[in-house]
Amino acid sequence: MFSIILLFICMKYIDSVSVRKSDDVTTSEYRNDISARWPIAENSTPSSLLVANRELEVLRSTVNDLSVELQTLEDNYEKEKTAPVMFYAVIRNKAFTYNVDTIIVFETTIVNEDDHYNNLDGVFVAPQKGTYLFAWTVTGSGGNYIMTELVVENNIIIGTGERNNSGGHPSGAMTSLCKMEKGDHAWIRTTGATSSHYLYSYDNYPQSGFLGLLVLQE
Repeated sequence: MFSIILLFICMKYIDSVSVRKSDDVTTSEYRNDISARWPIAENSTPSSLLVANRELEVLRSTVNDLSVELQTLEDNYEKEKTAPVMFYAVIRNKAFTYNVDTIIVFETTIVNEDDHYNNLDGVFVAPQKGTYLFAWTVTGSGGNYIMTELVVENNIIIGTGERNNSGGHPSGAMTSLCKMEKGDHAWIRTTGATSSHYLYSYDNYPQSGFLGLLVLQE
C-alpha cells in the first residue's frame, strides 16, 4: 500500500514540474511557461534548468523502480493466492505406545505442497485463511486403545479411535471440515480416554495416515 501511495505522489509531482516546449509557441512564451511551472529567479542561468531536468530524471527513475516493485508484489500475491495447499503423510512400519495428549507424527510425506506440514513434529500450519478438510486413520492392535482427536489452535474439533477385544488390527477413521486463520496450527493427538494408546502401522496391514487440504479460501 505504501508503494502505491508513493508511486502516485511521484507521478503527480512529475506532471506538475514537467517542462515541455510545444512546436507552436515562441521562445518568450516558452520561458514564461517555464517560470510558471518551475519558479526561478529572473537572473537564473540555463544551469538551473539543467538541475531541474536532472531532478525530473531522478523522479522518473524512482517511479520506474516503484512500478517494478509493485508489479513484483502483485505477482507474488497472485501466486500465493492460487497455490494449492495439501498434504498427505503416513506412518511406515512402526508401532508406538503413546501417553495422554501426545501429538502423533506421521513421518512419511506422500504429498506436501510448499511444506506446510512438518513431518518432524506432526503439525500443519495454514498458509491462508479459509475452510480446510482433514482426514486421518489410526490402526491399533487387538485389546489396546487408540483414541485420537483433531486439534486446531488447542481447540478439539473431533475425535476417532478404536478398541477391539477380539484381536486383529482395527482402525478408526474420521473426516472433518474446519475454519482456520492464516498461521493457525493443526495436529492429531491422543486423547484422555485412557492412560496409554497403542498404534500399529505396518505394510500389509491397515496403516495410519493424515491428510489435509484447503477447500475454500477466504
